[in-house]
Amino acid sequence: MTDSAPESKEQLVIDLNFVPGWARKPPDNRSHSGAEGFSRERGDEQRDTRRRDRPDRPDRQVRRPDGGGRRQNLRDPSRGEAPPPVREPVDERLASLEVSFLPERRGLAPLASRLAKSFRAYSLFEVASLFLSKPDYYLIRIEVPASLENFSFFQCAECKAAFLDRDAACSHVFSKHFEKFCHKEVQDSEPPKGNFVCVAKCGLSGILLGPPNYHGYNDKVAEIHHTRYPDMPLEAYRKRIETLHDAAVIEQWKEEMRKTVTYRFGEGEKAVSFNRFSEAESYFRDHGLAETIKEARSVVVPGGVAHAMDQGPLRRVIEEAWQRESRFPLKLSIILRLAFRHLGLHTFKAAGGHTFVTSVAPNAIDPAHAVEIIRDILDFISKKPGCTPSELIASLNSPPVLTGGEAPVLTGGEVPVPTTEDVQAPGMLSSKDVDLKRQMQWLVEKGHVIEFSDGRMAVPTAAVARVQMARPKGRNRKG
Repeated sequence: MTDSAPESKEQLVIDLNFVPGWARKPPDNRSHSGAEGFSRERGDEQRDTRRRDRPDRPDRQVRRPDGGGRRQNLRDPSRGEAPPPVREPVDERLASLEVSFLPERRGLAPLASRLAKSFRAYSLFEVASLFLSKPDYYLIRIEVPASLENFSFFQCAECKAAFLDRDAACSHVFSKHFEKFCHKEVQDSEPPKGNFVCVAKCGLSGILLGPPNYHGYNDKVAEIHHTRYPDMPLEAYRKRIETLHDAAVIEQWKEEMRKTVTYRFGEGEKAVSFNRFSEAESYFRDHGLAETIKEARSVVVPGGVAHAMDQGPLRRVIEEAWQRESRFPLKLSIILRLAFRHLGLHTFKAAGGHTFVTSVAPNAIDPAHAVEIIRDILDFISKKPGCTPSELIASLNSPPVLTGGEAPVLTGGEVPVPTTEDVQAPGMLSSKDVDLKRQMQWLVEKGHVIEFSDGRMAVPTAAVARVQMARPKGRNRKG
């Protein structure tokens, strides 16, 4: 777990329905993909598929005007036949990569603090799903198995983005981090001299590149292509360049060229400067990329960085692993259980098989050795596991049932006058209710009663199968 997440981050909010199996509500159809998950792009692809069936497409098939049942293809013959879809070759080695999800430390610490201040028990699977719902709350570890030889990743040391080949990593560094290593110094100079009849303009960014016969034209094209559109082939980018013969645009370019750029690497006496981008690029390839791109067989990528990666084979591997882990977050829950125990929290496995995390270790007591009010509370919860505090108070405070249907007889024919304990104002609790709540809270804080995240309660005797206590402070990992 690393400190790769941003400093400013919203804290985790525990608002999920964490309940044991016998009290679990019917699952709804909510999906974590709406919470910045990897499956958002799949929804876009579905929308694009529906878009392809719109009736305003020129190549749609319509019925003949004479009402015949046969359909007529209105594709423009001049456009030719549609080329078959190009399928990217599948690297079967990617299926053997081991992908696991780790809790990000800056997301784990505030959550553990909130759990430590609470006396309730939370489902470990639901907590794991909560981490997977936000990319900033988890890290992704990708490992190459020992059986796979001659395979490694190339990772950017600045943002931790990972790639399958060095060229893609180099393009990423040039477009995202080149200016961090290379400082641009702008100075005033004389405008270019000569007779220019046209000027080229980038059709994507609108930047003026200069006349094609100007000596710095190719260098400017390479700079804009490498720093802004590294994923686009150079020939494809050149096709997006426009040529303008407007005298006003030519004069605008001359005014822009009054400022020359010097590319400088390093500081002080070790500083190296270049006047052309191609020279600065060549120097950075020889001296900077070796430290910026690391080759390894195991990488850890922040969730936010992986979510921003371009679509490709490695991105699909991560997305499929995220989908599997979101459906059944077993691996992440195991890691969380160990992390929570190191942070002073306890975990226990319920009788139904679900694992919960809590700040209070379950501790069953014998009701026969307790005072009457404690015994009544424990007996009621034992007979009705999953009850709520309001149900318990209502049951223990219910008036006795009279036999024979007779009403109580008052001496002297007096009419009973209700007291403050008989009739309570709305929102007020009787002294007995307050005492019951105080005793229930004491039982929960001591672990004699388990209160789950939704407020339902159970006694540890029947609800807990195994308890794993928090590890003592100062104990090393190998202990």
